[in-house]
Amino acid sequence: MRPHVWQTRIYYADTDAGGVVYHGKYLELAERARTEALRDAGIPHAAMLADHDRSFMVRRVNLEYLRPARLDDLLTITTEPGSETAATLSLRQVFSHAGGAVLAVLDLELVCVSAVTGRPCRVPAAWRGLRE
Repeated sequence: MRPHVWQTRIYYADTDAGGVVYHGKYLELAERARTEALRDAGIPHAAMLADHDRSFMVRRVNLEYLRPARLDDLLTITTEPGSETAATLSLRQVFSHAGGAVLAVLDLELVCVSAVTGRPCRVPAAWRGLRE
């Protein structure tokens, strides 16, 4: 999986009363960008579930806010692959203004789980080596 770039505009519903993006909204935006990154890498969530009865779940997340995003900003979210084990995948997601100023950095670990048991399991063989 190569770095993936996704853009979105900040709307009124994304902000607090002061026009600043609500802190929890970053997680939602990151999820959308991550879904598109996985889809573009050839491993859409729906196929993983349908073909292998497995899905990725967030195991750990660390989000550092550096500058506020505001109403009507155009944001770029870059998703980059990190380390990988038999059952986990780490990613970094960088939020920036379209002009390049970094607003926030999200580091997370996804774990592959069985849709039947909810327990961790191996990432399907066809989807290992996402960093390559």
